[in-house]
Amino acid sequence: MSLISDSGIRVEDDGAKWVMWGEVDTAVQVRSEAEIARCNTHSAIPITIDLTRVTFMDSGGLRLLYQAAIRSPEPPILLNPARGVRDLLEVSDAVGLFRFQS
Repeated sequence: MSLISDSGIRVEDDGAKWVMWGEVDTAVQVRSEAEIARCNTHSAIPITIDLTRVTFMDSGGLRLLYQAAIRSPEPPILLNPARGVRDLLEVSDAVGLFRFQS
């Protein structure tokens, strides 16, 4: 998937790295589920998710993060999550499923 869209997710390194940008909502989640399902789920390293360019996330984006938590052998690493993303994780009681890195 290319960055021509104003929001989305790109999966790299056979699923070991995800890059999200823009408004990660239910529409992005629906468009991305097939690509994520094709990823290798037997990696020995945790999934890293770059959230640097995410401006908004709703329950669809949260569902994508949950999928990463299920697929990752260790808690996924969230790079540069915005305050709104952290708030969403805290409200949904999912913050403990991830590690954070700036």
